[in-house]
Amino acid sequence: MVLSSSQSKYEVFLSFRGEDTRNGFTSHLAAALHRKQIQFFIDDEELKKGDEISPALSNAIESSDISIIIFSKGYASSRWCLNELVKILDCKEMNAQIVIPVFYQVDPSDVRKQRGSFGEAFVNHDNNFPGKVQKWRHALTEASNLSGYDSTESRNDAELVEKIVEDISKKLEDMSESTDLDGLVGLNTRIEEMKSLLCLESHDVRIVGIWGMGGIGKTTIASVVFHQISRHFQGKCFMANVREKANKMGVIHVRDEVISQVLGENLKIGTLIVPQNIKKRLQRVKVLVVLDDVNDEFTQLESLAGGVDRFSPGSRIVITTRDKQVLDKCGVSYIYKSKQQWKVKLQNLKLISEPNIYNVLKISYDDLNPEEKKIFLDIACFFKGEDADFVTRIQDDPTSLDNIVDKSLITISDENRLQMHDLLQEMGQTIVRQKSISKRTRLWDHEDIYHVLKKNKGTEKIEGIFLDLSKTKDIHLSSQAFANMSNLRLLKFYMPERGGVPIMSSKVHLDQGLEDLPEKLRYLHWHGYPLKTLPFDFELENLIELRLPYSKVEQIWEGKKKAFKLKSIDLCHSQHLIRMPDLSEIPNLERTNFFNCTNLVLVPSSIQNFNNLSMLCFRGCESLRSFPRDIHFVSPVTIDFSFCVNLTEFPKISGKITELNLCDTAIEEVPSSVECLTNLKELYLSRCSTLNRLSTSICKLKSLHELILSDCLSLESFPEILEKMEHLKYISLYNTAITELPSSFANLEGLEKLVLVGCSKLNKLPHSIGNLKSLVHFLASGSALSQLPASVGDLNEFKLTSFSRCRGLSSLVDIDLSNCAVVEILEDFCCLSSLQWLDLSGNNFESLPSSIKQLSQLRKLDLSNCNMLLSLPELPLFLEDLEARNCKRLQFLPEIPSCLEELDAPMLEKPPKTSHVDEFWTEEMLSIKFKFTNCLKLNEKAYNKILADSKLTIQRMAIASLRLFDEKELSIFVPGSEIPDWFSNQSSGSSITLQLPQHSFGNLIGFALCAVIEFKQLSSNSWSYFNVGCRYSCEINKISAKDVYLAGIIDFIDSDHVILGFKPCGNDELPDANYHTDVSFQFFPDGYGSSYKVKCCGVCPVYADSKETKSNTFTLKFAAGSKEECTEIRKLDDQASTIGASASVGKSDEEELERSPKRICRGQINNP
Repeated sequence: MVLSSSQSKYEVFLSFRGEDTRNGFTSHLAAALHRKQIQFFIDDEELKKGDEISPALSNAIESSDISIIIFSKGYASSRWCLNELVKILDCKEMNAQIVIPVFYQVDPSDVRKQRGSFGEAFVNHDNNFPGKVQKWRHALTEASNLSGYDSTESRNDAELVEKIVEDISKKLEDMSESTDLDGLVGLNTRIEEMKSLLCLESHDVRIVGIWGMGGIGKTTIASVVFHQISRHFQGKCFMANVREKANKMGVIHVRDEVISQVLGENLKIGTLIVPQNIKKRLQRVKVLVVLDDVNDEFTQLESLAGGVDRFSPGSRIVITTRDKQVLDKCGVSYIYKSKQQWKVKLQNLKLISEPNIYNVLKISYDDLNPEEKKIFLDIACFFKGEDADFVTRIQDDPTSLDNIVDKSLITISDENRLQMHDLLQEMGQTIVRQKSISKRTRLWDHEDIYHVLKKNKGTEKIEGIFLDLSKTKDIHLSSQAFANMSNLRLLKFYMPERGGVPIMSSKVHLDQGLEDLPEKLRYLHWHGYPLKTLPFDFELENLIELRLPYSKVEQIWEGKKKAFKLKSIDLCHSQHLIRMPDLSEIPNLERTNFFNCTNLVLVPSSIQNFNNLSMLCFRGCESLRSFPRDIHFVSPVTIDFSFCVNLTEFPKISGKITELNLCDTAIEEVPSSVECLTNLKELYLSRCSTLNRLSTSICKLKSLHELILSDCLSLESFPEILEKMEHLKYISLYNTAITELPSSFANLEGLEKLVLVGCSKLNKLPHSIGNLKSLVHFLASGSALSQLPASVGDLNEFKLTSFSRCRGLSSLVDIDLSNCAVVEILEDFCCLSSLQWLDLSGNNFESLPSSIKQLSQLRKLDLSNCNMLLSLPELPLFLEDLEARNCKRLQFLPEIPSCLEELDAPMLEKPPKTSHVDEFWTEEMLSIKFKFTNCLKLNEKAYNKILADSKLTIQRMAIASLRLFDEKELSIFVPGSEIPDWFSNQSSGSSITLQLPQHSFGNLIGFALCAVIEFKQLSSNSWSYFNVGCRYSCEINKISAKDVYLAGIIDFIDSDHVILGFKPCGNDELPDANYHTDVSFQFFPDGYGSSYKVKCCGVCPVYADSKETKSNTFTLKFAAGSKEECTEIRKLDDQASTIGASASVGKSDEEELERSPKRICRGQINNP
């Protein structure tokens, strides 16, 4: 059974020979352990009596976490020490005790092999204690094999002691981490986060706060961290329940207790000022202080020894609190927000009985001041999930909401929504429900509200009513329904949305009208308000938010109303509204919403007299035909006239309009007066079907970011851009009648996105578009573009291209989008059916679309320097040249298509009559280059696939070369340092000679070649150009040496690379010999510089396989439209045979020659 740290009596046990080291090295080690506050056991001479170790000593060993064995010259002479050693190793075996040997002025090998003084000691032991010697020897050997310390490797004893103590501290800390967290599920991560904030490596004085609501584990985190790291500090103090102690005994008493624990003395200062001598002592001590549960009364660390700057460098202070403001006042550097722990703890509280939950959570509520309690209960009963800014706006004290957040009772989501745990909400609602209905401050249950309103039982206690109309029965209120609710602040009759559409009917009826509403109302939301106007006597002095959606209001109020606090008016869907009220006495109005007020015809000129107005919405006001002229807005404002289908004139407005939406209106032009909108950032004109002109003054809108003209079917021209526009980022001309773009379009210097989708009359782009250096998104699907100007290649940030259904682009043969920072290649590339050459090098996409395999004409694909590319899809079947140099993240390659996994071909007098096979045999096709230079992250599967493909590619080249007079290039280049196994002739170095068997030349087609090139270290800015050449010579014919080049590379290369190629044998190179022939190959790098060399090489002869020469039927498989498709060739020449790369793969001996056909002559296989 392993003894846990919590069961251990000592942390360290010291085993040593007293006569050798007690007054020297061992005493120094013991003193250092004491300074580190490490509990250790060191024996008393009185314990060592007799030969056997005493029970007390045995218990001390068993109850220690770590044993340190100090081997000195006389250690083995002491039977006591040897028995102690045996006991220690037994504890190591049984209790997993850590054992650290220290070889003090002795050679570890002498201990291990019992030589020197250890050997001399055992001469005596062998004679006197033969029954124990073997056990002692085994113990010495085992202990000396453990990791430990050799004194000869340290400069002096002090350095050795420091190393040992540091190692022990680290081991004890690791042990405590595992035991401290027993039973504390999920706490380990939070402990590590807290320790990272403490950053023990830093020498600054650091204060770290742990903030969270009561009862969630702040103290637990602090205490575990304190226990684990306290040994690193000279002074330490964990002061629990600071708030409680400060309330009972005073702040000064608590401070004195902290200082006493840190300095290890019982100090009673008793005064506010700390004496200078004590301050100086604290400056010399590296301290760890934890102040747990600190409140506002203990926030000034000045009272704690005169401030943070008084502590020694490296000191750490940890403060736990429920109130974030405490941490702010303390000058806390880092805050650990125990939010996740908060959630876990609240989940666990569900297992506690209900009264106990309430009591635990109410502790934090009781700490709030009256205003904070009011807002907390508002949120618990009404506002959970609401926008935080809205809730703040309608409160008396806007800062109180922040205070509740700081005290961890609520949080604010990334969407700015108020969040409160269900248990806290339940606690808040329970506080309210403890009163009888008539005395409750807040009503939200529909049955309670029905009872109060129906029977007119409202009282001055009620502060808020929130009624879900979908849950209640129809209520008929009296005209005095709210007369007794003088303190009503919040009134909301709402209808929730069902499937995104709110229910329009209301269930609250005022058959006798409504005489008045409470003056203290700050928030009035009444869905389907049934009257034509608000009560005449209703004073708006305190009203902040007025919402009457789907109301029957015709005019909110008559005449002028003073409403200095009113910030928002919302009458959306109030289809009876004819005119807006006089707003001149509402100076702080910020937002108005008249969405879908279909009968609104009049907007007063007073709409401009607001310093804080930010939003005007007239969306869907179908009866609105005009807007007051010469309106000037002094504050940044968004105006929405969209779907005002009878608005025919562009509004003559000025000032700080930032967004103007005129979509789906009847305007015919954007006039020159638009230049007054100098602050305009977004102009939306989509679906303005009668819009036919944009003024050239639009170039005056220097702040404009977006111009949206989508579906403006009458717009045939785009205005000249007479001045530079640096901030216009996005233009959409989607589905317009635009016929051309002006050359001055280049003045849109900041343009990033241009949409020309569906511009069926636009057939060309101006050459000047290449000057739009910021253009990154270009979408032109369905346009009439027939070509892209060459200047498109100058767009260095080009990132996204869409041109599907561009009929004119289907004839494009070449596209160069190199170094355009493209981050996505869209699927519609497949529409470029004639594309043969595609350069995408130097871009930032991670993958290619799967549709690229449909580019049946594609011959060359350059993906070099695409540093983000991770994988390749299935590529076009007849791709000849693939450049993937420096794709340093490339890992995955496509599977070999099943139709290419086997490739058989006869020696044909005539090529097959199948179109895709004809294409395969064309001479142009036979320059095959696959280069994966510096693709160092290719996984093993991808690497093996390249090598497997290379064998098939060489085989394909060998077959096709039979009918051609000219030799074509084959280059495959890939990272690696080994010749593939199927090259049976391999050699280290750059040359190789192989002896061909007799009669082998009749069916010899050529040689597969391979070399490994080693690159020396190059400077980061150097480029290397070279060819890898192979000089081929045959001894019999005395043929002059011929060179073949495997690859031409211009690159900076990081590691060894494998190069493969193929050398066909010409007719004049084939000797007619009946004896063995030597063929030599010399590989050489041919380029600039000497930073590379041939490391090793390999050659594999390629023969015609004549095993089927007596058969007249052969099968030739090719990939065409589908993977299953193949061409069957019948009735071939008697001399025909199936060709494969076979000689060096199991058929390199005389067996092959017995089936040799007549001489194969290149050029005999001709087209008909």
